[in-house]
Amino acid sequence: MHPEVVTDAAGSCPICRMALVAVRLDSVWSCQLHPDVTKFAAGRCPIDGRSLVQMIKAVSFTCPVHPKVVDVNPGRCPIDKRPLVANYSLRPHGDHNPKHGGQFFMAPNNWHVEVTHPAAGVFQLYVYDDYSRPFLPKGFAGRIVSIADASGKPADVQVPFARTPRGPVLEARVPRLALPATIAVKVRFQADDQEYRFDFPFLTYSKEPT
Repeated sequence: MHPEVVTDAAGSCPICRMALVAVRLDSVWSCQLHPDVTKFAAGRCPIDGRSLVQMIKAVSFTCPVHPKVVDVNPGRCPIDKRPLVANYSLRPHGDHNPKHGGQFFMAPNNWHVEVTHPAAGVFQLYVYDDYSRPFLPKGFAGRIVSIADASGKPADVQVPFARTPRGPVLEARVPRLALPATIAVKVRFQADDQEYRFDFPFLTYSKEPT
């Protein structure tokens, strides 16, 4: 129920009091945009050529013939004695790498936000679920409420992020800021939710991972 709870001993969940279950975690290399890719050394994504990043995934061992056989330890299938095969799966909060070269934060509701500054006066807002997968909730909205350029003096603004035809991303435009720059963003994840504030500093313009 609360997969963000991880401890090295058996016991009860401190949130819901359910009995904890064993899980095996492993640090692997994967693609920021294609997280099903699992490699065991640095390299490039076979799909889009991006540099792989390290993330934490859950690993279990299953029988290739009897999929109901699942174990957290390697071994053999108790039915036909075949060697069990390792299976890697996404883990909540196993990947906190920015996807588009921006600033990446976890929100109080366990989702994630990233803001990029790809060009002068342009800011882009992304939202990810607790598995760091991009999506755009129906009631998701954000606005820039403060900007500060290299002078360091903040100025209050009200600049909403607007949806774009480029997929799950919102965009806002402000007057050009001299770098380094900082913006404060208020985000509402659902229509009936409260707003959460995040401060995003930028020393340089954001660049997509190559």
